[in-house]
Amino acid sequence: MWLKRLYDDKLGGLTGRQLLLKVLVGFFGSAVTALGVGLFIASSLGSDPVSVWLDGLDHTFHFGIGTASMINNCTTLCIALLFCFKYINIGTVISSVFFSQALGWFHPLLQDFLAAHPGLVTQAGMIAVGMVLMAAGCAFTVSLRFGFSSTDSILFRILDFHPRWQYRYIKICSDGVFITAGFLLGGVIGVGTVVGFVLTGPAISFFVPIIDRWLLRPLGIDDPHNQQMQKKAAQEETDKVAAP
Repeated sequence: MWLKRLYDDKLGGLTGRQLLLKVLVGFFGSAVTALGVGLFIASSLGSDPVSVWLDGLDHTFHFGIGTASMINNCTTLCIALLFCFKYINIGTVISSVFFSQALGWFHPLLQDFLAAHPGLVTQAGMIAVGMVLMAAGCAFTVSLRFGFSSTDSILFRILDFHPRWQYRYIKICSDGVFITAGFLLGGVIGVGTVVGFVLTGPAISFFVPIIDRWLLRPLGIDDPHNQQMQKKAAQEETDKVAAP
């Protein structure tokens, strides 16, 4: 009986077509995120905040980036299952497991690419493209509402207790924690880290309504929470402008 209640709660409102589309978009978003993160790491100009943490784990324990990502994702997934189950769904498993596998595939290929095309211009280009891809990939997961990543599940659970806070700002705070912990473990910090720290949260918030409007809505798998999120952010910006 509890299995039926669980199914109804997580998947009951979806048709077979919608379920398939959400799974496919979930895999695509995770692959895009992994490629963006891989570009950050391979650039050697400083990783994005989460990757500084993964780099620190690898530097200290010599796991390899893919394995470090898997350990991190499994740990945060366990925390999310205990405290943030309302945000867990099939998409959470996809982003936790497939992302780590995809990152392990992309990382050596991107290192070989930089070795074949060395230079600051190439590294800067990898940071720029990586930033766009990473933020867009994360926005796919957020806008899809098919289960957030394990880390985002924890962040959105915090927002449940503080509804006036904005995702972009709490994302910046969590990134600061990842950077600090990763640096203490030996992770590399550079210009890429600063770019990721400052822009990731706002960039995800920028991409969510675009993906929702131009992809998810035409496919019939959009979610009204995305429009509410956009209206909330717009209202807060309006209030700031109107404030004396």
